[in-house]
Amino acid sequence: MKINGSGGIDGSDALMGPKVQANDIKQAAEQFEAIFLRNMLKEMRKTNELFDSKDNPFNSDSVRMMQGFYDDELCNTLAQQHGIGIAAMIVKQLSPKHK
Repeated sequence: MKINGSGGIDGSDALMGPKVQANDIKQAAEQFEAIFLRNMLKEMRKTNELFDSKDNPFNSDSVRMMQGFYDDELCNTLAQQHGIGIAAMIVKQLSPKHK
């Protein structure tokens, strides 16, 4: 809060809400991009399962579980390394304007 020129208290800062740190925006944007990539990859894998035969040795629950772990790490790494650019666009749109 600030004291205005007439000696009163100016509560306009409190109305603006909490200050959002640039690092918080970046981290949230990267997490969103990772979730988006994970869902996209999951749907791609689901489509691929339609063509798998029952005799395929890679068509098992344990392989799918390990593939899920790999996909999670891949998506997190891609998002942290500017993956497909979704996080960068979110940060650009949500960051306060620099004067």
